[in-house]
Amino acid sequence: MSDRSASNNRGHDLIRTVFAGFFLGATVLARSALAAPPGISFGETELPATSPSESADFWTRTNLLGDMGGLKPALRPYGFQLNITETSEILGNATGGVHRGVIYEGVTDLNLGWDLRTYFGWRGVFFARAYQIHGRGLSANDLDNLNVASGIEADRTTRLYELWYEHHLGDWLRIRIGEQSAGQEFIISPTAKLFVNATFGWPTLPATDLPSGGANYPLGTPAVRFRVDATDALTFFAGLFNGNPTGAPLGNPDPQRFDLSGTAFHVNDGAFAIFETRYNPGNSDKSGTYRVGAWFNSEKFPSQNLASNGVSLASPVSSGMPRLLDNDYSVYGIIDQPIVPPKDDGSGPVAFARAMGAPGNRNLVDFYFDTGLAYKGPFGRKNDQIGLAFGYARISNPARLLDTDSAMFSGTYHPIRSEETVVELTYQWSLTAAWQLQPDFQYITNPGGGILNPHVPGQKIGNAAIFGVRTLITF
Repeated sequence: MSDRSASNNRGHDLIRTVFAGFFLGATVLARSALAAPPGISFGETELPATSPSESADFWTRTNLLGDMGGLKPALRPYGFQLNITETSEILGNATGGVHRGVIYEGVTDLNLGWDLRTYFGWRGVFFARAYQIHGRGLSANDLDNLNVASGIEADRTTRLYELWYEHHLGDWLRIRIGEQSAGQEFIISPTAKLFVNATFGWPTLPATDLPSGGANYPLGTPAVRFRVDATDALTFFAGLFNGNPTGAPLGNPDPQRFDLSGTAFHVNDGAFAIFETRYNPGNSDKSGTYRVGAWFNSEKFPSQNLASNGVSLASPVSSGMPRLLDNDYSVYGIIDQPIVPPKDDGSGPVAFARAMGAPGNRNLVDFYFDTGLAYKGPFGRKNDQIGLAFGYARISNPARLLDTDSAMFSGTYHPIRSEETVVELTYQWSLTAAWQLQPDFQYITNPGGGILNPHVPGQKIGNAAIFGVRTLITF
């Protein structure tokens, strides 16, 4: 049996064991948990204590279609909550990139939560989410960069994203099992979610280094997640996910194509384990929130500069196949900090910062950092937001060494990659309570870390100035 097959089987057995243990444990313990828990969490969306406004007033209701002709009120007594949103955007690079271009892309998000406490008094919730993704992405078509220009950029398809059950045991433990995305809860800064560039959601380091980009939009994968509320201020998260959400081979340029429907439910591609601790003094939005975490992936990862026969991948005597290294890991920290205590309506400035690192010998990006500021309620408009953010992704030294070797062995010009940065300025304008319009500007330097433009021999891809507008409608 090959090393890869053995690794896959170990990961398969581990995930099956944990999943089986959960079902047995939940069956025995769930009946002892009868007190009402805190609000059920759907990803990062907390189930509201009261229903969203379905006012007849077009400008103040939080759903464009109100009660959907009576459908939502009819479902509510049974614990169902239906949500539909449409995010659409137009982006274009006025300068730089592989070539200049303008794109349209969008995603329709349909999700349904079923809170079993409401009708059955059972302390659990089912949740399902599907996406209809349309249009085409600017980074894939015109930029060829690392810090992807939009967080909704993905292959066009209709796919399942989440399908899970979460159970509360006592008031301190939540266990969630099923198809999930790590990017809904881990390595995320809530403040940074305002921004359009994908790196301010799921950062460029895991998106570049993990198989298939990791369990993040648009990919879910079978997983089990534990949440322990140790105190009001301190929470621990732990998750065990399938190690490669699509099962795509290493280095495939479009892994999403291996599971366009999101229904492959891979469980035999190693294991991705992630842990995160969150601390929010006083359990208040007037205090900062501090996160530290780490992840580990049991798959094999290609060396960034060495071939399987021990010489440089650029050498004429190279085998042409990278040396495979066991496992990968990263550590990270996140801060979300109000600059001044927010007002009662939540308005005010909040800063964020994230930093993370990973071993350079098996990862293209070995260090990532971002920071920024978001202000809610500018110009006296309490529901608007404005933000400025900066992201930095560093190319690892072994990858840079391969560039040096490529130039030496080929005798031709070959740039040495270094880093890619992005600066974004954005403003989210609330046209109504259910409809936001978001003009956006980004400037990306050194796309791809500084790689050659395939359409212009001898020249690197130029720095990209990106202009665009996003709209978000909640139906």
